[in-house]
Amino acid sequence: MRPAISLDANVLAANARAWSEFAGVPVRAVVKCDGYGWGAGAIVRALRGTVQSYCVADADELRALRAHTSAPAIVFGAVPLARFGEVLDAGAQPTISNAQELAAAAQWFGAHSRPLRVRVGIRMAAAWSGLDPADLALFALELRAASAEVEAWTHITDMNDAQRQLSIFENALRELSRAGVRVTESDVCSTFPLAGGIRSGSSVRIGVGLFGATGGPAVPGVACALRFSAPVIRVERHSAGTRIGYGGTMLGMDCTVAILRSGFGDGLPASIEGKNGVLMAGMQYSAVRADALGPDAREYLWLDRHADLDDFARAAGRPVHEIVTQLGSCARAAMLEETV
Repeated sequence: MRPAISLDANVLAANARAWSEFAGVPVRAVVKCDGYGWGAGAIVRALRGTVQSYCVADADELRALRAHTSAPAIVFGAVPLARFGEVLDAGAQPTISNAQELAAAAQWFGAHSRPLRVRVGIRMAAAWSGLDPADLALFALELRAASAEVEAWTHITDMNDAQRQLSIFENALRELSRAGVRVTESDVCSTFPLAGGIRSGSSVRIGVGLFGATGGPAVPGVACALRFSAPVIRVERHSAGTRIGYGGTMLGMDCTVAILRSGFGDGLPASIEGKNGVLMAGMQYSAVRADALGPDAREYLWLDRHADLDDFARAAGRPVHEIVTQLGSCARAAMLEETV
């Protein structure tokens, strides 16, 4: 007896369609970190016919993605110069950040008798690839000299700073235009900025939003694609003063408690203890107030399509990306154990 964690492929695909309708532009599905722990192949199969392109973190993830789809892709992180040809051969776009990378891309496109088209990032925070905005003016001249068509992109890294970052990106577009660089596409919004009301760019990157997260705002048609249920071991009445778990919560009054077979070893965040009626969250077992459960209840739903994924993460005090990835990794580990 163990908890059941699954991903509803139909809800995942419906979410992709809902995000595209909400944005009014095509969705690029983010499958970094091996599909947020669920397996990039599983995400690609669910989205086949729904999205036309994908986003990965690096060249290694791109290589793994190509086992599942030949659809266009972009690589977020910096690509070593020695692997530029490999990435371009695979039908993906690396981010161009300096003259050496531009020359490598120009050589590849020239060898394939194709117009030079590159993806240039405007970096808003450390750890992301792309140019410091202060370096763009000089690089714009190099792009113009190479007759490069550009897809300009950025990542809004802080919703509290979103308008300033968006202004920096718009200034960068004007800088490119002044230099005579042709910008054919722009890529600005990921899940939370889009849900928060920023409408910019010719496509949107949706990752954790595919699973049902929005950062809080309602997005029509987007639902939780995860199902996380725990078997109910027993439901029992405890008197005031009873402690729950190892040095755990002391009950302040008589209380009916449901003991569940699920814990942080199964992907349940231990930090959810004390929130939303959760009395204890251990490694394999947890306890919740059983007010809403009948004496014959067989399972307790942590998440399903009617749940609010953002609220669950907020109660746990964890980023929703961490919740999704942890549950995905635990679900795949359980499936691997079953096949061994």
